[in-house]
Amino acid sequence: MSLQHLRLSEVDEKVLAGLAANGACESRTLEFKEALQVTTDEQKIEFLSDVTALANSDGGDLVFGVRAEKGVAAEVVGLRNFVPDDRIGTLENLLRDSVQPRASGLQIEARKLENGNHALLVRVGRSYAAPHMVRHKGVTRFCGRNATGKYDLDVQELRSAFLGSEGMADRLKNFRLERINRLVSGRGPVKLTSDHLMVVHLLPVVSARPDMRLGTADLERLTESDLPKPPGIGGCVSSFNMEGLLVTPSWKMGAYGGYVQVFRSGFIEAVDCRTLDPNGLFGRAIPGLEWERCIVQAFPGYVRALQALNLRTPYVAGIGLLGVRGHTMAVEVGLRGGGGEVLDRDHLITDEILIEDVTKPPGSLLRPLFDQIWNGFGWSRSMNYNKEGEWGERR
Repeated sequence: MSLQHLRLSEVDEKVLAGLAANGACESRTLEFKEALQVTTDEQKIEFLSDVTALANSDGGDLVFGVRAEKGVAAEVVGLRNFVPDDRIGTLENLLRDSVQPRASGLQIEARKLENGNHALLVRVGRSYAAPHMVRHKGVTRFCGRNATGKYDLDVQELRSAFLGSEGMADRLKNFRLERINRLVSGRGPVKLTSDHLMVVHLLPVVSARPDMRLGTADLERLTESDLPKPPGIGGCVSSFNMEGLLVTPSWKMGAYGGYVQVFRSGFIEAVDCRTLDPNGLFGRAIPGLEWERCIVQAFPGYVRALQALNLRTPYVAGIGLLGVRGHTMAVEVGLRGGGGEVLDRDHLITDEILIEDVTKPPGSLLRPLFDQIWNGFGWSRSMNYNKEGEWGERR
């Protein structure tokens, strides 16, 4: 049994009652606990071990406030005298201080029940940085989880976990570089109006697993909602191809101005070929505000697409500007002369950043990538942030 097919926001009292009514069993990704006890050091270590066991395995959910008998959900009783803000803050601090490296992608939410008590939901993603170690009051512990519960990892499992984490990072980076190489050589999924490209990748960490694959029925969910769109493009249509779901502008002049490819792994690639085109409005001066605006406005659509596919954080993001030798970065919108350095390389490809909290404004999430692109043109940072670090029109 699992709750992972649901967004955490969809797990309410009705869903929990259904688990009890149907006798849902605990599994590799689900555990029920009647009480939440984190007063003594021993209890804190137990809680930390439960969370890291999931992070070091396939992720999953801890549900507090559900009584289970021999691993089978029996009754939703809730936690008495539970003050969500205070208790959740305490748990978050405990996890921050006593788990190394810090576990990303954690979600902790409370649900008010009809009886006045609360259920507490702790959703743990399969970690990008596993294995995680519990370190509290002199105790160190590495845990994993199987169908019968958590257990201590042995030496061989620890070695495999470290190697697996490194391999996952390599797969994400290599995917991105391979896709950029294909675009540079003109082997994208559609014919484009220019080879001066702005490329955005948003990659769920879980999708780096070799066994991760979305079916056609999964991808069809995106056609029933607002489609993820290429940067700076409005109306779009979708079609299936060998790689997954392809989203293109609803118009073309012999070629397309961009596209979004949603791969069967869940990776998203968004391409725009109008903003950087030297034959366009801005010539070889990249419009310093407009190129960021196109990405900032499109980015929430990519996040919504991943959430519709039940692909949770953490995500890895990266940006590439391809075919930009001889370009400058214009500080003012429409300024053709630009400023800073004239670029002496063909492509600017950022490092990857890890995104854990997608509730933050996209401008805030993407700032390290924007800054790095501006660095490539000789600027110290993106010029599109105010003194408070908020993205927008220059003050």
